[in-house]
Amino acid sequence: MKILITGIAGFVGFNIARYYKQHDENISIIGIDNLSRRGSEYNLLLLKELGCTYIHGDVRNREDIEDLPKVDWIIDCAANPSVLAGAEGGSLGLINNNLTGTIYLLEKCKRDNAGFIMLSTSRVYSIDELNKIPFEEKEDSFIIGRDKAFPNGFSGLGVAENFSTAAPISLYGSTKLASEILALEYHYTFGFPVWINRCGVIAGPGQFGKIDQGIFSYWIYQYLLNGPLSFIGFGGSGKQARDLVHPADVFSIIQKQVQQPNKIATKILNIGGGIQNTYSLAQLDNFCKQHISKEKPISKITENRRFDIPLYLSDCSLAEKEWGWKPTVKAEDILHQILDYAKNNLELIKRL
Repeated sequence: MKILITGIAGFVGFNIARYYKQHDENISIIGIDNLSRRGSEYNLLLLKELGCTYIHGDVRNREDIEDLPKVDWIIDCAANPSVLAGAEGGSLGLINNNLTGTIYLLEKCKRDNAGFIMLSTSRVYSIDELNKIPFEEKEDSFIIGRDKAFPNGFSGLGVAENFSTAAPISLYGSTKLASEILALEYHYTFGFPVWINRCGVIAGPGQFGKIDQGIFSYWIYQYLLNGPLSFIGFGGSGKQARDLVHPADVFSIIQKQVQQPNKIATKILNIGGGIQNTYSLAQLDNFCKQHISKEKPISKITENRRFDIPLYLSDCSLAEKEWGWKPTVKAEDILHQILDYAKNNLELIKRL
């Protein structure tokens, strides 16, 4: 089997390649990446050691995709992952990367009769509706409100796949939602298998520590580098909370989907940490104070930003029901892995 991974030099793409090679050395992995994210070049030697074929290219360039060899599957990990992307200029770059690139990849799937797996995002869900979710305040976190009326698609387990995707969802979220729709239309029109995984925050060792990759590695790295940190929005309390999921758990659902391309199952799934793997900023900060430094001051900015939400956690019960999937790596273990990696690679992190 030959698999193409887009964004292979990035955190998620590299880890999917690595886990595939660890599970089956006979699978041929080809990857394309434009190395636009600083630090991704450091994964190239590791990819070579794994026996992966790296091709420098850009999913935004049709010729780069058309020149790629025929494959059996495309796993699309190439995206601008920031919810703030395009909001202050650069919107065309975001659209070309996250939407136009998807079109070129789907055209390749049509030519090759290859399967397509899209790593989408929880950011396709309506910001206005997410802000209507009733929550309560604990000492260090917002939690789901008890005995409250929930909006459609929300329960005590979190946000389900049928939650509203009405605007606003951000320019980033809209490019991913449009890509989802196109992928499904290509599937129903041309017949090749398509699976879409709406991921929460993917976190683990090996991230480059940039804010658009997720708050968890960024916060830990800033502690180690003695960089500034702020609680932003919601009164500066740091109680806003998100779930996190390890790339090994993301790989495990992808592996199942590749192995069963014709399974009768829902095409769009939430893949996240869920209620058991949810951390607030304040809880993350307490982790850092306990394991790194007890003295670091955190500034407080009370005003909310445009796309901030108080609470998000993925209801992954559909993935468990249809695929037997659920996250296995606990949130605290993920944080310890990030911290151990950062301590062992601090000089590299400083250069990024």
